[in-house]
Amino acid sequence: MSLFSKIKILCLVIVSFSAISETQINLQLRWLHQFQFAGYYMAIEKGFYQAQELTVNLIEGGNGLSPVEQLIQGKADFAVSGSGIVIERAAQKPVVALAAISQTSPLVWITLQKNNLTQPHDLINKKIAIINLVESAELLATFKKEGISLTNIAEFKTQQTIDDLITGKVDAYNGYSSNEPFLLKEKSIAYSLIYPSQYGVNFYNDILITSENLAKSSPELVEKFTQASLAGWEYAFNNIEETVQLIHTKYAQGKSIAHLNFEAQKLKELAMPDFVTIGHMNPGRWQQIAQTYTELGMIEQADISGLMYHSTQPDLSWLIPITIFTLLIILILSLISWRFAYLTGALKKEIKRRTYAENNLIKLNKQLKTQATSDPLTQIFNRRAFFEKGDALLNLAKRKGLNLSLFVIDLDHFKHINDNYGHKTGDLALKTVCNQIKETAIREYDIFARIGGEEFAIIALDCNLPQAEHLAERILQCLRDIQLSSENGGFIKLTASIGISSLTQSISDSLSQADCALYQAKANGRDQYFVFNTVSDEIKSSSEQTTYKNLFPVNESLPFHE
Repeated sequence: MSLFSKIKILCLVIVSFSAISETQINLQLRWLHQFQFAGYYMAIEKGFYQAQELTVNLIEGGNGLSPVEQLIQGKADFAVSGSGIVIERAAQKPVVALAAISQTSPLVWITLQKNNLTQPHDLINKKIAIINLVESAELLATFKKEGISLTNIAEFKTQQTIDDLITGKVDAYNGYSSNEPFLLKEKSIAYSLIYPSQYGVNFYNDILITSENLAKSSPELVEKFTQASLAGWEYAFNNIEETVQLIHTKYAQGKSIAHLNFEAQKLKELAMPDFVTIGHMNPGRWQQIAQTYTELGMIEQADISGLMYHSTQPDLSWLIPITIFTLLIILILSLISWRFAYLTGALKKEIKRRTYAENNLIKLNKQLKTQATSDPLTQIFNRRAFFEKGDALLNLAKRKGLNLSLFVIDLDHFKHINDNYGHKTGDLALKTVCNQIKETAIREYDIFARIGGEEFAIIALDCNLPQAEHLAERILQCLRDIQLSSENGGFIKLTASIGISSLTQSISDSLSQADCALYQAKANGRDQYFVFNTVSDEIKSSSEQTTYKNLFPVNESLPFHE
């Protein structure tokens, strides 16, 4: 915890002892008591609300209760909801977002491993558990993102107990990666998680909201409640052991200490307090979320003006006398300095000249840096940047305990394209492939680079080998779908071969392993992927799921990429 944060919390506690009259506030939680609402518990327990002369009553969620409806009906002053509030706002419902606690959503589809349901397409005509459209919007968006009509999904309204999944009442359960997986592990039940973020759906979650009426009529109250709540969250994430003990003792006696600790660590990873300010919201990202809902047909238009709360402007009337006084000083100084006009003019010209030269130097340095790290044709990272940024990502993954997967992608028969259609068409093919891969498979924190002529590499963060296989299938399919026009009016078919390895220690070693798997994909017929297993030194095929050992003898030269 920073010194500033400690001072802020200390001040809130000190002021709390002088609070006289307090405003009663009802906060509607999204679900049953658990670490998901730790910040609000700690804001109560540590006196952050009391310091703002607020008395907060927590209303437990669950049992089909809609936080948004509770808010609109006046049964709550504030509530915790998901990114589905975009749908509510687009429907002209007067809800306002104050803070997003989870920068990445914990919402996932949970399935039993024995049923082999590992991707959205596996859930077609299966029974899935949902609460309502708003709470489940992000998960339902995954289906539409994959081109799956919701009419092919058998929805099942549930009271949200994991027993519905265990007993087979439903095939896929609407859950949190921070909660239900712990229960399944306790019961020694193998499970699979389908992450929306793997399919281009990654929204805010656990958003603190209020009504538009309260935001307009009592902006000071909204400010006080929001700041005290965020101080509670900061304290909770910085004092997890104390917070878990309090929740177990006072709020969620039915949850074990181990379960609450599991939830706390997962939610802290999703809130990313080490990278962004707790509660941070970006207008552009909200607009992107709204645009996604629009493209998926879940709202008619992406107009969500007024969704984000804006702090009231401070009183700046004190600036008027200061401005007048400043202008008088400037006038006096101007009268005194007129005799130095020539010298001042010359100095300004010199400053202007140097500023111009400095700006040109900065611009040139930026261009040189870009040229040093970017591939001039495809505008993605080059081989040098791949290793530099890859090392930084590897260090981050080791600190955070995240998986990394490394892909090597080589276009099939690319020499044939250059020889038969010319290098201009070949360059167009390379740029088209890069654009398709970036749009289909590359996330914000992944690294995508061109490391050779028609050879590319990807380092995917928070991606284990089973997830990497799904990603490789998507890349192969998106390349098959490319229709590249040739000069003679026909179409050129593009395919690729992919080698995959788990990145744990050295990028060079993992690259060699992935390259080894790539050669086998080439040798096995192309347009497929192979996985190099670093534990058993084996390679796994995407087409036959067969294991190959010692594919390339030490003294045997490797085949040439084509």
